[in-house]
Amino acid sequence: MLDLVHVASFLAIVEDGSFHGAARRLGLAQPTVSQHLRKLETHLGACLVERGGERCRPTAQGAVLLPYARSLVAVSRQAENALAMRRLTVAASGNVGTYLLPPILARYEERPERAEVVVRIGTNPDALEWLDRGEADVALTEWWDGRPGLSAVAWRRERLVAIVPPGHPWAARGSVPAGALRNAPLIGGEPGTGTGRVLRDAFGRLGYLPTVSRQMGTTEGVKRAVQAGLGVSLVLEAAVADEARAGTLVALDVDGVQLEKTLYACHREGLPASSPIMGFVRDVCGPAPLSTVS
Repeated sequence: MLDLVHVASFLAIVEDGSFHGAARRLGLAQPTVSQHLRKLETHLGACLVERGGERCRPTAQGAVLLPYARSLVAVSRQAENALAMRRLTVAASGNVGTYLLPPILARYEERPERAEVVVRIGTNPDALEWLDRGEADVALTEWWDGRPGLSAVAWRRERLVAIVPPGHPWAARGSVPAGALRNAPLIGGEPGTGTGRVLRDAFGRLGYLPTVSRQMGTTEGVKRAVQAGLGVSLVLEAAVADEARAGTLVALDVDGVQLEKTLYACHREGLPASSPIMGFVRDVCGPAPLSTVS
């Protein structure tokens, strides 16, 4: 079995590029760091670091070990932090992290015993990858792919609404028929959100799919593009609540289709209910989660 102390020394040598830098980072004597590397290489039967030149670099076998070393050290630190209730890393998709996570964090901050929460926002695939690699404790996503070793709690269903600028011909309506979106200039947002899957499921039954004519990359970009009159879009209702109240965008129901996403709080399998991670998941889900899947 790998010794995590030896693995941490190997990782520090590679990342710092020298035994001296690694020793300084780890607070160890340089001969100790050298000894750790030798023991790891003996255990694995492989030379892991090229010792010549200006910088220490991983050998071909060291490069194979490197991502595993990073994951092992990250998971070890997370376990220590979780048990000591020091820090939780929450990964979230752009939409969930921007529009839904802040009030959850505010509620969590009211708990007398709580961990420090570090938020990491990326795409939905990013959030699940960070969780899978041990770089996050919880992932809040707009879909769930059932990957082994992880579990997910469905905690919210969020409607998709059509958005148009105030001067648009649809703006005076409370809703728009699904057929109106067939040839409308549709603006797409963050990739990997699962919105395309929702649209395929919903509009596929009608025999056609709306076509995205412009991609903006983020929901904030989408909202600005719609306000500028470049087209219409379909977004999470929560993402345009402020603009709808202010009247800078108009949010419309889409008649004839059910446009809805299930949002998930994902975590590693087998965590005790008393763990800080599961405590945070309960704060996300509230008193009545929709379901638990694995």
